Amino acid sequence: MKFITSDGLELYYDKSGKGFPCIYLHGGPGYWSKSFQYFSQELLEEKLEMVYLDQRGCGRSKYSPTQDYSLSRLIEDIEELRIFLGLSEWYVMGHSFGGILAVNYAERYTERTKGLILSNVTLNMFDSFRHLIQKGTDILGMKKERIQCGNLESFMDIFYSILSKLMEKEEYFKFQYANLKNKKIVDKIDEGLNSDPKFQQYVFSSDEYFQDFTSLTEQINRPVLVIAGKLDEAVGPDHHQNFKFKNPKIRVLLSSHHPYIGN
Repeated sequence: MKFITSDGLELYYDKSGKGFPCIYLHGGPGYWSKSFQYFSQELLEEKLEMVYLDQRGCGRSKYSPTQDYSLSRLIEDIEELRIFLGLSEWYVMGHSFGGILAVNYAERYTERTKGLILSNVTLNMFDSFRHLIQKGTDILGMKKERIQCGNLESFMDIFYSILSKLMEKEEYFKFQYANLKNKKIVDKIDEGLNSDPKFQQYVFSSDEYFQDFTSLTEQINRPVLVIAGKLDEAVGPDHHQNFKFKNPKIRVLLSSHHPYIGN
């Protein structure tokens, strides 16, 4: 199914299930909602009416011709979809990078947010990427250096350098999957994935996305469920400890970055 945003962009969503509505915001940045829906719909749709959105420039949604992938625009896309569907409020569920969108939406549209479900999310990409760099240098047997976060371009140069070395040694995907057999299953589902590479480029070069959004968690007064994985090296197994929600329910699982798939 598709709807048109206020700036004329066609976005893809799917909706199924019964119960209170809940929108799912995928990670990446630049991924899509298809694999999550594939693995999770049987469990979630018994209790929730799930709305699976492919963010602009991602998956089955159209690319932005003006490359408007700003945080504010992505938040407005979510709110415009709620209005289009005629919903007064909904649960907002985010995974990985989707946590940044979920928390910002809940802060901006508190009255439309029934509650938050945050699964293996990052709310501070500097912190999560720093973890990956440090873990990567351990795996690669490299000398650790002090990582400066003041300059985004320099920081990302270090990140990409470590990432490329991990990819060369086929170590990177172990950060996301404790069992690499699961990655092969996901790869099969992702064969049709065709996201705009400029989406991720925009996010990874934009100071607005590298803010410390854990500061927003103190301001959110809605129920919050936080799911984290002891084996999640993609955002960091302890990253959720930086969140400052008032009375969250926290579940730490013996899982990696994709708990809906399994280990």
